[in-house]
Parts: sequence; structure tokens; C-alpha cells
Amino acid sequence: MNTRKIKLALTAGLINKNTNSNALASVKDLMTSFADEVGHFLGLINMGNASLGSNTIRESYALRYENCTLNVDLVSQANRQTIQGFNLR
Repeated sequence: MNTRKIKLALTAGLINKNTNSNALASVKDLMTSFADEVGHFLGLINMGNASLGSNTIRESYALRYENCTLNVDLVSQANRQTIQGFNLR
């Protein structure tokens, strides 16, 4: 599995995609193009939430695949989600 290629494609895809409404769905959609390398989607785990102030929440999720796990950190404000970072292991 070429993790560098996947990370670069995810970064470019997220920049070009409108992820304001559901960032996790956008990440999952982008990962489907690497199904041969990462395997089938196994599930989503909420790793925790933290309040950053009024109406702002930091959320961490793990998207589990057969061959890897993608950790995604989000910042949510009202109806907008922003991806703060991700890590592919």
C-alpha cells in the first residue's frame, strides 16, 4: 500500500471538494478510489469530542478499513465541518 500516494490524493481531493456539510462522508467517498489497496470499509469509530468554545467542537474519528485505519480530526461550528488533519496508519 502506497500511503504517500493515498495521503496526497486525499489532500488534493479535500481541497477540491466542498466538505462544509459532511466532511466524513467526503473522506469516505475519496477513499473508495483506493479500495484495492486499503480494503473494504469496516466501520467508523468516534474517538472523542472536545469543546473549543461557544458552538465549536473538535471531533476525532477512526475510519477502519481491512488494511489500514484513517484517523480524522474535525472542527465543527454550527452547520460547517472543517478537517483539521488526518493520519493514515
